[in-house]
Amino acid sequence: MSKDQGDEQGLSAQSSRSQSPQQTKRKKQFQIDFFIEWKYIEQDELKNILEDVKSQYDVKSIQLNRNNQIPGLDGTAFSIIDSDDSKLNLQLEAINKILSLIEQKKNHTFEMMMLIPEGTVSYLIGTSGKQIKNIQLETKTDVVVNNAINKFSLRSVKIAGQSDCIYNAIKLITNKLHQRGITEDDYIKRAEPLDPGKLITKVQLIFMDVIVDYILKNKDLEKKYQIKMKSKSINEIPIKNKLKKDEEILQLVGTLKNVQEAIKSIIRKISSQFKRLEFDVRVVMPANFASKLIGAKGCQIKELANKAKGAQIKVMSDKDDTDIGQYCLVQVIGSVEHKLEATVLILEQIECFKNGGPILESGKYINENFAQQYKNSVSIQDIKQKRQKSSSSRSSRRLRSRSDSNKRHKKQKKSRSTSSNQRKSKYNPFQTKIVVPINLIEQMKKKLNRIGKEEGVNIQADNKEFRDEFVLKLRGEMKNCLNAIQLILSEQCKLQRR
Repeated sequence: MSKDQGDEQGLSAQSSRSQSPQQTKRKKQFQIDFFIEWKYIEQDELKNILEDVKSQYDVKSIQLNRNNQIPGLDGTAFSIIDSDDSKLNLQLEAINKILSLIEQKKNHTFEMMMLIPEGTVSYLIGTSGKQIKNIQLETKTDVVVNNAINKFSLRSVKIAGQSDCIYNAIKLITNKLHQRGITEDDYIKRAEPLDPGKLITKVQLIFMDVIVDYILKNKDLEKKYQIKMKSKSINEIPIKNKLKKDEEILQLVGTLKNVQEAIKSIIRKISSQFKRLEFDVRVVMPANFASKLIGAKGCQIKELANKAKGAQIKVMSDKDDTDIGQYCLVQVIGSVEHKLEATVLILEQIECFKNGGPILESGKYINENFAQQYKNSVSIQDIKQKRQKSSSSRSSRRLRSRSDSNKRHKKQKKSRSTSSNQRKSKYNPFQTKIVVPINLIEQMKKKLNRIGKEEGVNIQADNKEFRDEFVLKLRGEMKNCLNAIQLILSEQCKLQRR
């Protein structure tokens, strides 16, 4: 998760809201939990430091804690425990001593993870991330609330800096949580992954007013997908990008799954009704999500474009806008299928940002960029498992049907049918298309010929041609076609940078 932890509405939705400490009895024993990676200090060295500090301070327990081991991350968890609240300052002094000893043995600057209950995350972040930003400014540290990890009860808060600065941040966080109070419910709460079938979302798209009027007349869409649609003027929402006078906002409200299906239908209806009209899809997005969607060196937006079969996706904003309520546009260009695939993925990403980020399969990816974290999130892994199950069920059904047919037919007929199927597969190669900007096609001609020869793929121009795009047809084995597409996209990126 990025440093601006709160979404445009304030709190991270993924972080469960904690109850008031007055409603539930406060936890008697205030336990302070930590995790440090082995790249900063080995477990045996840390164990010696903890034993040394325990002998110097009158604290009930300072020890390694295997129960808090972050799954998939190489490091050591330890806890400082004392049921006496009056000894809180003594516990903090012990932490300061531990940090100074680690600094003496290792680098001057390092990272420590503080482990806090899930129910206290939204309180620590504060409205629009203000509280955590104040902690960073006051202590001169880099503080990041990491994404939740599946089946791990605590949330890790990464604190980086010099040992005295890390101590000041830990002290400030501990005192704030102590003043608020830690409840049993805070430890019971868990971060939950997105459920598209239950999550209610509001999506806003920019189209020409003629298109918006046409869509709103299709009342059957609201009934079929159980959504609500209405138009808004371009002045109703503070969008950073300038819009034309003949453009309007189409707003859809419903579950994420239903809205995604409705948008697919809307894009198809527009393309069939307005055949001569060139249109793009522009999604309204909170401006503070711009850099997240783009990702480090554009890795996230490239990943989205690849998933959307080569659609062109552009975030129409130079940098994040920290002001609450500011919006920017995400533009999608390409064929009908490209547009609908990319739009659905973008909506999913925006909701993931609002939800506080993906829930990771393990701590292995906690230090990775958002694109890698999203790939290894619980929801994506669930989708992969469902696909595997469906494919295995399909293959099992095929096997059953084949065995039944084998009983009915003779061996000679079976051999003939299998040989004929093999011939058909040879003479029906894989075919696909890719869109390339017209201004780059002349520069890429030689490169396209070379890619076609090297990969054994037939690359030809399609009859269809858009205003500023050129369609290429690829024909050959699926693996070779996919390799060719990757090479074409990388060459396209190189030319665009120049």
